[in-house]
Amino acid sequence: MSKYRKILEFYRPEFLTDLQVSRLQDQGLLKVWMQVETDEERNSVELSGFDELAEAVSYLLLADHVLISEEVGTGKEFGTIRIRCRVDDCYSEFWCDTATV
Repeated sequence: MSKYRKILEFYRPEFLTDLQVSRLQDQGLLKVWMQVETDEERNSVELSGFDELAEAVSYLLLADHVLISEEVGTGKEFGTIRIRCRVDDCYSEFWCDTATV
């Protein structure tokens, strides 16, 4: 069974307060920067990856619960960042390559 290290987690009523998406055309690499704000703190993370990360963007905006974590101890170079979103009691998982806090 895989082990994960939590990078960022939030629940409603905490929401994304800022979301920026850019694509490096020569590589097709997608970068998503987001910020989550609560009464006590502000957290941000930048994710990078390809097509699956693009699919995750709308789920990030709609989710009741988001958990971004890193799969550890796998030896994999890419696809180790898991984005788990719960929308209306259904979970969806997406994978990307990097997460920078």
